[in-house]
Amino acid sequence: MASVGIIVQKYGGSSLKTPAHLRRAAERIRQLKAQGKDVVVVVSAMGKMTDHLVKLAYKTVTSPRQRELDMLLTAGERVSMSLLAMALEALEVPAISLTGSQSGIITTSEHTDAKILEIRGHRIRAALKKGQVVIVAGFQGVSRQKEVTTLGRGGSDTTAVALAAYLRAEHCEVLTDVEGIFSADPRIVPKAKRLPALSFDLSIEFARLGAKMHARSLELAKRFKVPLRIAASDSTGNEFTLINQVDLQEIEQTEVTGIATESHWVTFEIEENWNTLCSWFERETGRIRFIHADKEHTRITVNEAAQKAIESQLNQRAASFQCHPTASVGVVGNAVCERPQIESFLRIVSSKTPPMHFSSSSFSLVAVIPRSEATELSQALHKHFLEP
Repeated sequence: MASVGIIVQKYGGSSLKTPAHLRRAAERIRQLKAQGKDVVVVVSAMGKMTDHLVKLAYKTVTSPRQRELDMLLTAGERVSMSLLAMALEALEVPAISLTGSQSGIITTSEHTDAKILEIRGHRIRAALKKGQVVIVAGFQGVSRQKEVTTLGRGGSDTTAVALAAYLRAEHCEVLTDVEGIFSADPRIVPKAKRLPALSFDLSIEFARLGAKMHARSLELAKRFKVPLRIAASDSTGNEFTLINQVDLQEIEQTEVTGIATESHWVTFEIEENWNTLCSWFERETGRIRFIHADKEHTRITVNEAAQKAIESQLNQRAASFQCHPTASVGVVGNAVCERPQIESFLRIVSSKTPPMHFSSSSFSLVAVIPRSEATELSQALHKHFLEP
């Protein structure tokens, strides 16, 4: 059968964590190939292998060089790609595995956080013409100085979207352990429902506020108009969330789409004013999510992974500060910053817990609260805005 289009699939670590998972992924790819599609597959490292490699590096030395860390971390995806190619060959599906550099993914030279500059995908196109499934190691590329690089958090998703844009694929399918994007985290809100479709803008807002997506790859998909399907790797039907251009008829429709909860924040209350901290803030912008400042105090909220580093820097300044475990809970939707939604949001938040910070955008209203209150507030907001 003649090929009718290109599909890019991305398999996350949870979808490849055992040999049985690899064989299931191969069978899914075989079925897609049997439909006459050309298939490019981007893989993450199996299970928690990347975390294991990072821990191994820091057990070996206290401060590994970033270049060598990249060399180490790229090994995880290489294991996945070669094993998946073997599984496909066992199903009599021709396949070839390629590293990021072999795929022609050219990046900037920043180790552990490189950006894709261009794709020279001649080998990918040649393999597709031969009828092969092309399996690409995600999360990695090569700089123009011929150094191996990695793309940072969400790197495999970014690889998949970039390849889909380059190949003008029909769509990019991100396969993970959930059946799409839900109106809230089902582990927190049992009545949460899968969203069948989302605009790029709303999906980016969900990602920034804690959903299991990566804003960087979504922004890339929006820029190049790459339709995304978020689905479970073991799904068999139409159980997915489609992320695409917004329906023009809905541009000014006001509605809450979902509740976004992120519990991995810490909030620092620092007894210094904004002016004395300003130069330090400029260096730390990438770590800081929320800021509130007055003449005598500054409050910042960061991911808890950055807690020790920021505590160390504040101690070096001899700054007086307190640190609290916090969470952000927000309502996400189109034009939610209308008066009725704002009033309801503020009333519900204030009735549950003393908020530490509020923020708003065209697509969200967010409160930073003590972490222990996140579940109750998420459930209350979902019940008010999204349950009949």
